[in-house]
Amino acid sequence: MGASVENIMGFEFPWRLREDPSLLCKYRSYAVLTTVLAFSKCLFAFRLNKITVANRDKLLDLIKDKSRPLITVANHRSNLDDPLVWALFTWREIFSNLSRIRYTLAAHNICFTNNWYTRFFSLGRCVPVVRGAGVHQRGVDFCIEKLAQNAWIHVFPEGRVTPDPIRIKWGVARLVMECPKPPVVLPIWIKHMADVWPSKKPYYPRFGNDVSVTVGKELDMKEYLPQFAQGSEIDRRKKIADFIQDSLFQLGKSVNGFSHNLPPH
Repeated sequence: MGASVENIMGFEFPWRLREDPSLLCKYRSYAVLTTVLAFSKCLFAFRLNKITVANRDKLLDLIKDKSRPLITVANHRSNLDDPLVWALFTWREIFSNLSRIRYTLAAHNICFTNNWYTRFFSLGRCVPVVRGAGVHQRGVDFCIEKLAQNAWIHVFPEGRVTPDPIRIKWGVARLVMECPKPPVVLPIWIKHMADVWPSKKPYYPRFGNDVSVTVGKELDMKEYLPQFAQGSEIDRRKKIADFIQDSLFQLGKSVNGFSHNLPPH
């Protein structure tokens, strides 16, 4: 079965990802993923920039565990947080887990604006999301289908690049609620990636910067979902989004502190 999105709020180019891709399609996807990850690692090679990771073994263990669906959530401060953050993996770790590399939601009006971009980002496991179209859209449906297969989905729940924390979107809560098997949610805090790749023009890499990545406490939703069993669907979705937001922003606060108030619920 294929996934197709077109002519929705300006989405003009068909996006298709097969549920059971052919062997050739898989190899094409692996080639794109490897190329993109090689580019990411080059920016941190030869001391051009430095990336340090706290609790990386926790992330690796969850990626290797293919018996559970995994959702990672991170703050979004640079246009290229993904894929640059995955430079934290060694080549051995990349190739041993290539089939498990994340799917990630990406803005349709940035990554899917022509046929070439659409093909490239699709092979790179980017899934289009239409801003302003709500939580019920084909890209989110597709991620739920992948979670049902114990895939890894990476989300920037703030929904856009922002210098300060903002209220997260509810799409991640829908992923949790409708996943057939309760997923593990893992917060990740990225610091100083915008120093390597700025969010404003001119867009080119900078060097001599230190990036830190902090992996937080995993949230096994099998344990937490009973707390959100009461209320309407919207109420439950909001409570789950608030719970994930608190976990993510408290991680950020523990890393570098915030001089401003956190977003309200």
